[in-house]
Amino acid sequence: MESNPPIPASAAQIEAALTNAQRLEAVRSTGLLDTLPEESFDRLTRLAAKLTGAPVTFVSLLDSCRDFYKSAYGLGEPLSTTRQLSGRTFCHYPLVSGEPLVLDDVTQLPVYGDVPTVQSLGVRAYAGIPLRTEDGEVLGSFCAVDFKPRQWTERDVEVLTELAYSAMRELRLRKALQDAETLNQQLQAQVQQVDALNRALSELATTDVLTGLSNRRAFDHHLKLELGIVDRRDTPLSLLVLDVDHFKRINDTHGHETGDKVLQAIAQVLARCARAIDMIARVGGEEFAVILPNTNAGGALEVAQRMRIAVAQAHCAGHQVTISVGSATLQSHEDATSLFSRADAALYAAKAAGRNRMVSAA
Repeated sequence: MESNPPIPASAAQIEAALTNAQRLEAVRSTGLLDTLPEESFDRLTRLAAKLTGAPVTFVSLLDSCRDFYKSAYGLGEPLSTTRQLSGRTFCHYPLVSGEPLVLDDVTQLPVYGDVPTVQSLGVRAYAGIPLRTEDGEVLGSFCAVDFKPRQWTERDVEVLTELAYSAMRELRLRKALQDAETLNQQLQAQVQQVDALNRALSELATTDVLTGLSNRRAFDHHLKLELGIVDRRDTPLSLLVLDVDHFKRINDTHGHETGDKVLQAIAQVLARCARAIDMIARVGGEEFAVILPNTNAGGALEVAQRMRIAVAQAHCAGHQVTISVGSATLQSHEDATSLFSRADAALYAAKAAGRNRMVSAA
């Protein structure tokens, strides 16, 4: 095949093409620079050598200051080990022109004969097909080299062109897999963010904002769960309902901000008196409830007394406060509403009896 090579690019044109930021991003985004040889590319260079008879064939990716050989067939040492070459190479010319470069005898052509690999490697014939992306960026070349002059046939060029297309298909596949993996990681991160947001929303929906205790909604749900456990295991269950004595007086005298601090302090005292299996909730303005699993009437009174004394001895937000407590233990076939009503009635009995005391429901 008679070749009519284009006018060789100048050093300035080559340098501009090699260092073009958009092109470099396209090369580096392949993720193939400095990677190990892979059979999917080596198969193409072996096939190119077999079909064209060229002793050396390679896939070259052009970084800013080097040619990296993703696959190379027939290269001797040290290139077969280093798999890269610095300085001006034949692959730089199709980079600038964007067209195949076919040279039957490089020593007979101006400029090409001065390419360093003519002396260092003995290159005499070169055929290179640009590896071009769909966006028109040239990543490198699919090349064949001979160490003696040769006339490349039309079939040789067609073979190299088809194999260059195959190399680009492999590159696009790799890029698609990388993008898919990146997208998958992004989706996983988004799912984790959504899960975290859902957990936060769920916590907000079941947590009293002021005290950090469970709210009435969470209390009602948890009490139903505990009733289900009682049905299955036939274990005792008790409930305490607590109210801060004369709380309105605190709000009226010292303001709602102080009242809020008092409630927060009381919540901390109650939490320290509870077991890990107990549940404490703020179920009203200054009213709290404590679910006591696996606890009979005697045990409930002990917990109630412990909480009442602890609050009375604590200086909650700098104020001496007390609580009244009503206690009820689940009766046979009793539901949640009835249990809470009996404990609440016992609470009011405690307040009517003088406050700062506990009363057990009948």
